[in-house]
Amino acid sequence: MSQDLGDKLIASESLEGLACTAGAQGKAERSAILFGAAEGLREAEGYKQAPRDHSLREPYLTAARSLVDEAAWSAAREKGRSMAFEDAVVYALGKPHG
Repeated sequence: MSQDLGDKLIASESLEGLACTAGAQGKAERSAILFGAAEGLREAEGYKQAPRDHSLREPYLTAARSLVDEAAWSAAREKGRSMAFEDAVVYALGKPHG
């Protein structure tokens, strides 16, 4: 179980890294989905992200969020939050959209 948990926490970090990259490339929907998937994964595992980690990603989150209206951002983020772990990984490794 500990290995599975560790893998999922590393995966959530990777998803957020990809979300930051997508946002920097102007792919707001993809960024929101990936941020949401990472957040959902952490919550499902009962892991709370350290404030320092959150603050490192905040500029990317803010920049990506500014590219679309609130409704579109929220819908994309919820789509990511509702993804199963395997679906989030497939999405992250797939062809970028948005």
